[in-house]
Amino acid sequence: MDYQMLVRNLFNDMFVFFNGTQPLGLEPLMDVYQDEPLLMAFIGRLDEAVKVPYNDVMKECYGFFKQYAGGEYTDEVWERIVKDIQDFNQKWMNPWCRGIMLALLELLEREDKERQELQNQGGSAENEAQEPGLQETEGQYEADKQYEIEPGQEGMGLDQETGGETALPEMEMGYGEDGQQENDLAA
Repeated sequence: MDYQMLVRNLFNDMFVFFNGTQPLGLEPLMDVYQDEPLLMAFIGRLDEAVKVPYNDVMKECYGFFKQYAGGEYTDEVWERIVKDIQDFNQKWMNPWCRGIMLALLELLEREDKERQELQNQGGSAENEAQEPGLQETEGQYEADKQYEIEPGQEGMGLDQETGGETALPEMEMGYGEDGQQENDLAA
């Protein structure tokens, strides 16, 4: 699964949701992202979200994820991740902020677990392939084939109709130092 795409799309959609730049309800978000823990963290404590500058928090959370996603997760990297989360939690001291950061941590852990599984499958496939007469197994094929986009990764598209509402296109927005909308959040 491409977690970077999922996070980028969800943060863009939540920016639209929180700032009301275009009409977007919770129902279409739930349809697209289903039970994604990050979405649940965003909408689970909305009463706490209004107590902090949510644009700043979202910018900081997205920057945290972008810094570590797709990297090599050594023990030192995990120590830095934990330290960054502790610093973030001390800075904001808010359950909504903490929930988002923990959901992002869970995504990093899922990414690391998938990478380790693929490496383990690749290592065993290399060992088996060295023996004469062995054919490629279905498991090896699955490990090597390209992953398709799963529900929740594509963001909300204009062609998606949800409960009579037209869902919004993926928003490529960012936040300036003043918390106001800029251009591309994912840049």
